Amino acid sequence: MNTLLATLTSITASEHLSILTASAGEDMFHLLLAEQCHEAIGTPLRLAFKETEVILSKEFTTSTANIQSAAVEKIDKGIVLSQITLLYDEITLTALVPTLTFNQLNIVEGDTISWMVQPSEISLIRG
Repeated sequence: MNTLLATLTSITASEHLSILTASAGEDMFHLLLAEQCHEAIGTPLRLAFKETEVILSKEFTTSTANIQSAAVEKIDKGIVLSQITLLYDEITLTALVPTLTFNQLNIVEGDTISWMVQPSEISLIRG
């Protein structure tokens, strides 16, 4: 599980859903919760998302709300899945990508790439 420390900066809520915006360093992340959020603006948060939910791209694209850049530190190619270790703002993140898909990306260690995670795939860890 990947985790990021962040600070809650805004909440948009309806009766059953909340969209939270949180800053991790200078970057903003958006997450969709199937609940009303009662945290106060400025509350420290821990955001979590699975390694299989990290989408990689060699080029910047605006296909989701959460797009950041990272350096590729390590690539471990497996028969079915490849594990890609990223360095994002001095934080190590991991992506698990089907090897067939990863081979088409032509990413090598040392590349700076874009990584993405959908707002609905980020969880809020409390406590």
